[in-house]
Amino acid sequence: MKLKCVIFVFLGLIFAGARMPGEVWAFVVEPSFTDAKIQIPIEGSNRTILTPARLVDGYIETLTMDEKKARNISLGEIRASALQTASDVLDGMTVEIARDKNNVVQYAAIESDDPLTASCVLAPDFAAYFRDILGPDLLVAMPHRYLVLIFSKQDDVHKKMAEFIINAYLSATWPVSREIFALENGTLTSQGVLE
Repeated sequence: MKLKCVIFVFLGLIFAGARMPGEVWAFVVEPSFTDAKIQIPIEGSNRTILTPARLVDGYIETLTMDEKKARNISLGEIRASALQTASDVLDGMTVEIARDKNNVVQYAAIESDDPLTASCVLAPDFAAYFRDILGPDLLVAMPHRYLVLIFSKQDDVHKKMAEFIINAYLSATWPVSREIFALENGTLTSQGVLE
């Protein structure tokens, strides 16, 4: 009788779409050519998308339509968890500040071996982390999963770094985008492709 109760509870959790212990949901920033079955567009972009995914044993597993249906989980439920995941990832990152010869901040960089590094830009508190350093209006570049570059929208440092960003994208095992994005109120908007 005890075994039946355990199985019944376990099946109930699966079919109710509940988050299993240790399960981490994220919105992953990916190139649009990825084979992700659920693609959420980013405003102004036809090259970069968001896709819901789970982090399983350090690897990203994108959500399929069949899995979404079987779990009976909505994108809204995933979003709530994904935003918390993005904040948790951001909290664990080390930020490097690049300055010019006059000690003026040029940009900030986040680089790590966490496959959700690029997705930390979706953290609700991302802009607040950089407001005092780069100002309230930010631009971000995510050439690959493991690198985020953050710029002030008030200058053109991102244009001076276009070649670096493009090369990082082209040489990456897990490329994300050659685009530059504005980050406003937690929303990414493409500002165009770097050339």
